[in-house]
Amino acid sequence: MPPHHLHDVSDDELVRRARAGDRPAYGELVRRHQVVALRLAAGICGSTEEARDIAQDAFVQGYRSLSRYRAEAPVRSWLLRIVANHAKNAVRSSARRRRREDRSATLDRADGGGDPVGEAVAAERDVAARLAALAVLPERDREMLAARFLAGLSEAETADLLGVPLGTVKSRGNRALARARSVLEVDEVRRG
Repeated sequence: MPPHHLHDVSDDELVRRARAGDRPAYGELVRRHQVVALRLAAGICGSTEEARDIAQDAFVQGYRSLSRYRAEAPVRSWLLRIVANHAKNAVRSSARRRRREDRSATLDRADGGGDPVGEAVAAERDVAARLAALAVLPERDREMLAARFLAGLSEAETADLLGVPLGTVKSRGNRALARARSVLEVDEVRRG
């Protein structure tokens, strides 16, 4: 069947075909779920540019891991779980890199190497990092908000993605929204 007809094929059939080596079938799975994957990754990592790389890496891993996919959950949930894990790893990696840069900058200042231009650039980088996607929120709040409101997943899909009961999605989602509103209000007061 030519690739232009793949839009009529179920996700399960696309997985079956992709496992058999049909790359266009996997390409159709990616096409179907890439917008949600990008929104989810951006919500977790705080950068639409970084989200593209994260989603691409996650989809490549998904292709390589198709043999381990079990149809207990929809393939969409399985793929989004891979995306979320890649995004969380990117956030952790970025935080470690910032800590190393901060330590290095502190050592430079302690050694008397206070470069005003370098300090201004470092300060600008620091502000940009802090503004990225309400990074002060706990990881699980970022995940919840990204899944529910940026990726637009249903409560059931979010529960499956995060591996929590449906009731937890509702309660944790409400708390995450309240925290996000609080952070945004404090930020508005500071800027105002």
